[in-house]
This record gives sequence, structure tokens and C-alpha cells, in this order.
Amino acid sequence: MPKDALLEIYTEEIPARFFPSVIDELRNKSGNLLTEQKLDFKEIKIYATPRRLTVYIEQISEKTKQESIEIVGPPLSVAKDKNGNFTNAGLSFAKTQGVDPSELKVKRKQKGEYLCVIKNIGGIETEKLLPEIFTKIILGISFPKTMIWSSENIRFARPIRNILALYGNKTVKLKIADVKSTNFTYGLYTISNKKIKIQEPQKYVQALKNNYVIVDFNQRKEIIKKILEQAVKKYNAKVKLNEELLNEVNFLVEYPSAVVGKFDEKFLQLPKEVIITCLEKNQKFFPVVDEKNELTNYFVGIRNGPSEYQEIVREGYERVLSARLNDAKFFYERDLKKPLSERVSKLKEIVFQEKLGTYYDKTQRIIEISKWIDDKDTIVRTAELSKADLATELVYEFPELQGIAGRIYALKSGEQEEVAKGIEEHYWPLTSQGEIPKTLCGTVVSIADKIDTIVGDFAVGLVPTGTSDPYGLRRQAIGLLRIILEKKLDISIKGLIEKAISGLPQTAVVNSSSLINSVLEFFHQRLETIFTDMGYKFDEVRAVLSCGFENLSETEEKIKAIKEIRKLPEFEPLIIGYKRASNIIKQAQKKQLAVSSKELAVDKFIEPEEKELYRNAEKIQQEIQPLVQQKKYLEVLKKLVLLRQPIDSFFDKVMVMVEDESLCKNRLALLKKIIDMFIYVGDFSLLQ
Repeated sequence: MPKDALLEIYTEEIPARFFPSVIDELRNKSGNLLTEQKLDFKEIKIYATPRRLTVYIEQISEKTKQESIEIVGPPLSVAKDKNGNFTNAGLSFAKTQGVDPSELKVKRKQKGEYLCVIKNIGGIETEKLLPEIFTKIILGISFPKTMIWSSENIRFARPIRNILALYGNKTVKLKIADVKSTNFTYGLYTISNKKIKIQEPQKYVQALKNNYVIVDFNQRKEIIKKILEQAVKKYNAKVKLNEELLNEVNFLVEYPSAVVGKFDEKFLQLPKEVIITCLEKNQKFFPVVDEKNELTNYFVGIRNGPSEYQEIVREGYERVLSARLNDAKFFYERDLKKPLSERVSKLKEIVFQEKLGTYYDKTQRIIEISKWIDDKDTIVRTAELSKADLATELVYEFPELQGIAGRIYALKSGEQEEVAKGIEEHYWPLTSQGEIPKTLCGTVVSIADKIDTIVGDFAVGLVPTGTSDPYGLRRQAIGLLRIILEKKLDISIKGLIEKAISGLPQTAVVNSSSLINSVLEFFHQRLETIFTDMGYKFDEVRAVLSCGFENLSETEEKIKAIKEIRKLPEFEPLIIGYKRASNIIKQAQKKQLAVSSKELAVDKFIEPEEKELYRNAEKIQQEIQPLVQQKKYLEVLKKLVLLRQPIDSFFDKVMVMVEDESLCKNRLALLKKIIDMFIYVGDFSLLQ
């Protein structure tokens, strides 16, 4: 009868940012390990708190699946002699398979008769497999960062203090370093350190709830949202809910309770972004707004534990927050004593990257790239001031305010609103899926900043590898490409890269051609992700990108055209013909045959089908030339679809790879002409 199984890894506190990726990995890895062992199960649930990662397996089968397999051995002619007795080969096969020779069977195959053995495998008890499965689960978890916590050099996010491992009501025996599995766990560590015996997996969740631990992170999140709402009801206010903060706080506590606090109203004179940064980023508190959505001097903190000693906790929260706000007020008022423009020269003292110079150097490069895109005065001014707030005391203390502080100080210094907004927006999008700049100033300077960072880092060897991307170049590339694509900007990607390279220190650039290709390939990979996320099929995207992506708006139009044209019934047969032509040309090139459509000679045509294909190709080429110029790629493909019948007839009647080299080359040239017509849109041999 199926039983539930449970594995809880109890640790010291794991950083909240680790959990989102680990939870998905834990679920997938556990399922894969069970499936590999041919164990059936109903569902895998993952529970997580700052101090525990739990795998709950519902209704896991008692044994692995049983099945018969057939193992084929040597030919019967080799395995038995003329008298029907087993030879050494036959006896050796039986011994290798662990069976008596009398159990061997004869199997008829196309090439003759062979010895074989039928084996029943599986039926292994789950209880015997779980120790190894649980051990692999624990040791196989990938964290963003790990530490060695035992003398055996075992790595984990934080030291493991207990392993609860159950199969039904039995403890699964295993050991990681010096930690042996048990049938008990612990409740909220701030309340009690007593051992809580878990008699069976079904009692786990409630047993922990009784001891101030909500292990279900989804349930815990809903509880936090509910208590946040209830906490400020009496003030006719509501919590300003930041989803990112909510997710972080959810993995900072095991048993949430809300504490409402206040700060001095004088701090409301600070820009609201400064206050919110102090609340959310520094203290993990939730801001509170009134009915008009205006920031109030209330906040809500989520503590770990029951709602006891509220006054003591509140006083502590308020004291720490007041100190942070006082610091912010001090830095803000000091910064206002100088206009933002006077901060630019201070950037000479802040290093951007050792080989790429200071932020002042970077600013000069941003200015030049911005001018190359659009030399409007407000854009140039935005570029000049884009990094100036890095030299302010407020941003030094609160780095999260970069850009935001620049906008605030720019307005206070009398700069135009478009310039001020552009300073903030040039950091956008803040995430791969975040909002892109709204203003022209923000758009242009954001592109300039990002391309300078990407090209500069590639030039000095700071290239992302595998899962490692410490400088966030993937995010910056996606942001840059999204801006150009979504704004439908007519910007040459290669030209943009070349402009960025021209501003780098000469010592940073070894081989500009190689650098351009490396960055283009990097963008190629990001564009595959962007376009597939937009709903296009991967083969459509690959077919177009493989032919270049100089202009992203045109690139999308080409992908869109392929998506639309492949709905036509004539398209698939056409692609079969195209791929056949493409493969023939590749084979010819492997044989060192030069293939060029320029060598096509009409007078060498013999068969009517090749003459007909040429006439149609010439006619359609004349028709698609203006359509290509007008970027009407769907219309181009509709014309090319008309080649389907002539191509089919050609391959039905005409042999391409004939012995007559002159005739062969001419027919190859004709096929190359056809393929070249499709290349206006993409490489159709890559379509599935």
C-alpha cells in the first residue's frame, strides 16, 4: 500500500534570496530521482522556512515497478555446437547474466537465431532505496553560494543541524557528515529548543504549526498579506505592498506577526523615495499610505514569532528606523548645498573599472554614444549628469537610490524635467522584465550606458560564463535590446557596438573585429530568449537571426512574416524542396565544388523543368526586390510560395549532381539563386 515520505533538512538561517530557485530545483530533482528508480508517487510538495527545506512525497509506491527485459546474447551458431550442446560462448553468456544455461531462450531475428535471456527486474522495496534518494537530494541542491560546514568538506547554504526522514511511521536511516537522520524536528527556535517527535508524515505540518512554525510558504505569504491589511485598518490606511519585499519577508520568518510603528512626521519632508528606501531596503518594513495614497508616518514590520511583547519590539523598530531616517535627512540636506552639475568632476575619483577608467571617463563615453544616436541638447545634458548622483552622500549611503536621487537633485538644481526624468530612467529596465524608459532622454542615455558597459566589459575579459554573471551583463543586454525593439528605433546594432568600441581606452581593445563578433553572438543569444518570450517559435526566431539582425524592427517583421506564412498549406512542401536544395549545395561544397548564382548560364539549360524554374525565379525576383526595399516581408514570402510547383517539378525530373561538371555547376547555381531569394528573410533550412 502506498505511503507518504518526508525529508526535512533543518539548518541555520538560509538567506531569503536563495529560496525561489532552490524550491523549484528541489521539486524537480526529487521527482527525477524517484522516476529514475521507477517509483510511483502522487505528488511532491516542497515546504520552506528560513531554517528548513522539506520534501513531502505523497503516496509513494511500496516497491519499484516490475518489468521484464530481454537481453540478447551470441548467435546460436556460436553458442551451441553441432550436437546442440552449449559452447564456452553460450555458457559464458549464461554465467554473465547469472542464470542457469537451461533458462536461456532462442530469439529469431532478421540476421538469424540468437541466445537470449528474459529477466524480471524491479520490485525493490522503497524503504531500501530512500536512504540513497534522500542523500542525493540533500547533496544535490544548488545554492547561489555555499559554505563548507563539516570536516568532510560537504558544502551547503548553511550548516545542517538535523535531518528528519520518514517513510510512513519508520525513520529512514541516513547520515550526512556527522548528522544522523531522526524522527523529530524543532519548532520556532526563539520559543523553544525542545524536540518534536513526528509519528508519521501526515502529522508534520500541524505539529509544527502547534509549535509556531508555518512550513507552507504559500500559506505563510497569505497570512502575512492578511495581517498587514488588518494591522492598519484602524488608521483608515493601507499598506503599500511591494511584491519583492513580501516574498523576501516571507522567507525571513517562520511564524509571522505584525507590528505597527511610527516615525517622526518631520521626516515626511524628505522625498518619499528616500523614506521608502529606508523602510523597505534597510529595515524590511512596509510603508503605509492614506486614502489618497499619500505616504504616512506609519509603517508595519513583520516579526518572527507570536504577537507578544509588542511594545518592546515596536520601540526597537522605531529606534532603528529613526536613526536611518536621521542619516538620510543629514545626507540629503548636505547634498542640496551643491547643484548636481558640480558633482560631475567628483566622478574622476570614483573608479568604474580598473582598465576602463573612472565614472567620469564612462560619462564622456556615454555622451559621445548618445550624440551618435541623437544629439538633441536635452539628451546630451542628461548624459552629462547621468552618473553625477554617484558622487552624492545620499547615494553613497543608499546605493539603491542611484538615478532616483539624480532626478530629485536635478529638479532641485533647476534642470529641465525631461532631463531629470531621463537621469532616473537611464537605469531602466531594472530587471529583465521591468519597465523601459518613457522619455526620449532616458531611452537614448540608457542605450548608451548599457552598450558602453557591455562592450567595455567584454573588451577587458569580464564575460558571463555559465550561471555566473557578476556584472549583470545579460540583464543589461536584454534591457538594451528590449528598448530598441519595443521603441522600434532605427539603430544599427553593429554600428552601435562599433561606436562604443571607438570610445574605449586603446589598451582595452586588442582585436576590435573579434570583440564585435563576441558581442553580436551575446546579443544573438539574448534575442532568442526575447523573441520566444514574445510567443514566436524557436525555429522561426533561429531562421531569421542566423542571417543577422542589423535592425531589430526589421528582424521582428521577418519573424512575424514566417509565423504567418507557415499557416499556408503550400508552405511546408515548399520548405521540403528548399531544404533539399540547401542540402545538395552543402554536399557540393564538401566536394570542393564552388557554388555561385553569378555563374548561372541560361544557355546551358537542357531540361524544360530547369528552364521553367529559372523563368519563375527571375520573374519572382524582379517582383520581390521592391517589396524587400519596402520591408514587406510577408508579401515577399507570398511571392516565394509560388515557387513550390516549379521546384517540385525540377526535383522530380532533373538530376543535379551529374557527371558533366559544367552542367552540374549550372544547376547548382540555379539552386543557389533560389536559396539566395529566401535569405532576404531567413535561413529556411532551420525551420522544423
